[in-house]
Amino acid sequence: MPSVVYGTRTIEFEVLRKARMKNTYIQVTADGVLVKTNKSTSMREINGFVTKKSAWIVKHLENLKAKKVEKSIVTGSRLYYLGKSYYVEIEEHDELKNAMLEFTHSKFIIKAQKGVSQEELAWVIDMFYKQKAIEKITPLVAKWSKEMGLTPTHVGYRKAKTRWGSCSSRDRVSFNYYLMKMSSSCIEYVVVHELAHIAHKNHSADFWGLVKRYLRDYKDREEKIKGFERVV
Repeated sequence: MPSVVYGTRTIEFEVLRKARMKNTYIQVTADGVLVKTNKSTSMREINGFVTKKSAWIVKHLENLKAKKVEKSIVTGSRLYYLGKSYYVEIEEHDELKNAMLEFTHSKFIIKAQKGVSQEELAWVIDMFYKQKAIEKITPLVAKWSKEMGLTPTHVGYRKAKTRWGSCSSRDRVSFNYYLMKMSSSCIEYVVVHELAHIAHKNHSADFWGLVKRYLRDYKDREEKIKGFERVV
């Protein structure tokens, strides 16, 4: 991921190129920094633009951090996994140094010291989703890469709030490990969608034609994803 240095901070950012875009813009969200520009803008120009706007970017990142309110995780909370909602039970185990999570196929059991912080609970849940994403999505990528004849140069997993997947100009695909909250059919759609971007770096008719060739019901799956987005 490209980055620039501002004082003691490193500002990482993603680049989204669109042919019809006339100017370069910077968008700062909870997911990070996104630079939107056209296909002719060089990385040197982009880096210079981000460097120029560094103070503004840092200010907005700090504001977002200050406004961020995490939903408390307590016994009785619900977590989604593979399209279904499961009960959360937190057990006190003072002998444990770090929190541990077990999924029993009927509920999530988190074992932790009394007074465990919300940050540690969120971390152990995130690590569960990330590990499951690696276990379940990696084979899906291999399967569909072979089927479609499209192979990514790298497969990564990270947390995001507004994007389920991405494919870079260098054919590096990345998946939001919160995908594991969704049903298997939705996860499969995102895999096919991102692999299709290896062939078409836009959402042209050719792109959607390629997606439809392998998933004829892709529109139904998109609607399911929209439904999940309202609850997860």
